Amino acid sequence: MFCAFFLFLSLIVYSLYDPEYTVIKSLNFRRPLNICFSAMAFTLILVCLMITLAQWTDIKDSYKRLNNYYVNNMASFFDKYLSGYEDILREMARVAADQHKFSHIEETDLPLRNWLIERLRIMPDAVSIIHADDDGHFIRLPYTGALSKKNINWDPRQAAWFTIAVEDTEVAHYTINTDPFTGKEQVLTISLPIINGEDGSNDGVLALNLDVEKSEEILINSLPPMKSKTFLMSRRGKVIINPGHAIEPDTLKAIADHAREYRGDFYFNRHYYFYRAISPQGWFVVQQVAEHEMNQLVLHESIKVTYGMAFALVVLLFCWWASRAALNTIYMRIANGIRNGAIKPTAVEELLFDEIHSARLRQEQIEHDALTDGLTGLGNRRAFDHDIEEYNGQNNTHIAMIDIDNFKTVNDTWGHMTGDMVLKTTAEIGLRLRGLETITLYRYGGEEIAVLFKDVSIEKAQSYLEKWRITLNTRSFREKDLRVSFSAGLCKMGDSSVSEVIAQADKLLYQAKKTGKNKVLTG
Repeated sequence: MFCAFFLFLSLIVYSLYDPEYTVIKSLNFRRPLNICFSAMAFTLILVCLMITLAQWTDIKDSYKRLNNYYVNNMASFFDKYLSGYEDILREMARVAADQHKFSHIEETDLPLRNWLIERLRIMPDAVSIIHADDDGHFIRLPYTGALSKKNINWDPRQAAWFTIAVEDTEVAHYTINTDPFTGKEQVLTISLPIINGEDGSNDGVLALNLDVEKSEEILINSLPPMKSKTFLMSRRGKVIINPGHAIEPDTLKAIADHAREYRGDFYFNRHYYFYRAISPQGWFVVQQVAEHEMNQLVLHESIKVTYGMAFALVVLLFCWWASRAALNTIYMRIANGIRNGAIKPTAVEELLFDEIHSARLRQEQIEHDALTDGLTGLGNRRAFDHDIEEYNGQNNTHIAMIDIDNFKTVNDTWGHMTGDMVLKTTAEIGLRLRGLETITLYRYGGEEIAVLFKDVSIEKAQSYLEKWRITLNTRSFREKDLRVSFSAGLCKMGDSSVSEVIAQADKLLYQAKKTGKNKVLTG
């Protein structure tokens, strides 16, 4: 006790001798503790702000990439959609020049009319077919009765699609017109000249009118990564297909000025624009995203770092308070020990706070939901676009594109609830029968399903698809007379680019549809 008292007295004397460094200051732990925790808090805030800024940029770039993927997919779809009709029209023009001549006599033109109506029936979105010659005579199918009589003096040579097709014999021409026979405000006309195979003379023009509303439905029913407006426009800034969006003329002019490349994106007037050219037609698929929509999504993703920073600051504040309390207790025990003449080795606990809270499980659930189709439980289009790049770079991989036959009829006859049930049942059968983790199913869009095969031979892949098809054929539904089937195209991957592989599978699917449906074609 005497020694402790002597030590305490010596400290007092030393403090009186050196007043700038008193005993109270030397024993004060609060100031260095406050400085230490303040520096930690400042560093934490600074680091979190830097991480938030970097994450903001990365997330915005990722959403831009997703929008570019979406525009590329829409452009590829429209390219295949319009090119398919162009190929049919081109084949019709060739056959019309060689086999079906235009005689201007109704009785002798009957085979030509029958042939045209047969071609019209295989094109679901076609409004009409017009066969016109250089003298102004024409055949328009389907025949519209009394309305056609009112237009009996209509001269097709005055139509823009006729003039363009006659002047240029190399490519098909696409124009937006008003149909004088049905009164439709807009039809998309694809026109081609009919070239005589014997002397190369021009025997007229063959024109196919497509319903623009069908193309608008494609844009309306598409699933963009975020809220946006999607439309088609020409290089000159004219809107081609626009499902009810109000587009300012200045905006169209700015898009036309910026869209000089094949594809890309730019920022203009508080909007982001993503575009991709449809090469045969010289049009652009354009997606317009408001800046506040983009920022809202980015903020939703980045706010997690802010929440983490706030939580870490709360933990740091608690550690600061706990440390002060623990040191106060220790100092009180030391003071009591000095006062009583001894320091007993009682329990003086050291508080260690290591609070690391990870949101990994939540992040995995978010990633799973972002890559899964909510109706069928299959991978969604985003997951397909990600996985196909990896699959296409490996050996012994295959892709199949599946489309439910007559799905529109199912929706129109039994309703969309039944249509959803049919789509979900089809997906469940495919998942149940696959039996291999190397077979992955995706909902590609609408009633179309994509399948990726890894380390599976094409024979086994075809066997799996056939078993799936047969099981679906024999499936009984609650709805009377409801029978479901699908058509599929299967081809090898790895030898071509992703877009070419998808195009090949789609081509086989289209052939299966065209040749009777309910079958699997392999290429």
